[in-house]
Amino acid sequence: MKYCWKNKLSIVCSLFFAANINADALHSLDNIEQVVYEYALSHAQENFDNPQIEMGTLDSRLRLQACEHHLDIFNNREGTGVGNQTIGVKCSSPVAWTVYVPVKVKVLQAVVVAARPLAANQLITAKDVKLKQLDIGALRQGYVNNIRKIVGQQLKYPVALGTVIKPRSVQAQKLVRRGEHIMLVALAGNMEVRMSGTALSDAILGQRIRVKNSSSKRVVEGVVEAAGIVKVTM
Repeated sequence: MKYCWKNKLSIVCSLFFAANINADALHSLDNIEQVVYEYALSHAQENFDNPQIEMGTLDSRLRLQACEHHLDIFNNREGTGVGNQTIGVKCSSPVAWTVYVPVKVKVLQAVVVAARPLAANQLITAKDVKLKQLDIGALRQGYVNNIRKIVGQQLKYPVALGTVIKPRSVQAQKLVRRGEHIMLVALAGNMEVRMSGTALSDAILGQRIRVKNSSSKRVVEGVVEAAGIVKVTM
């Protein structure tokens, strides 16, 4: 048994170069590529509409004994089945061999991109973004497919024109900023007491934050209820 590698893709295979194997006893490489195509397409269609399969090719010098049984097709890659992958084909009889076929599964979907250059901390409006058809298999850091999901969100860093808006590049709007004078609302039973304070960190809606009471100089912890308002339970 010998092994071969093609184009550094680690296509490990059982090669049979023996001259006594005639052409009728060889397994068709076209057949192997066809079953891989059907396998990749079927799995991609379980999750996506209209996937596109780009096939790699096997080394034409391969001489594989014709398989007596159905080929065993497998893919060790986990996930949705898009992007570059390598699909294995195995035969167990009369001679065991395994080949690996490189495949790229492309799925075009509308994803949110910047319609203009955007600055860090900028609040996103509907005019700041647009949808563009892209291959989601190439978007390894994620994407957003609904403009409404990010309108009103705040950018963590600058974004250039046409850049894909990633989920991790946005955050909820900061309603309180460090050093800002805010209103502390203290609840004691049925009583509500309002006093001024200074935020000790940035915070978004519903986030816990430490605030320094302007009168007592005590540091208390509360929850951001609205812009510039922190609620504290006594």
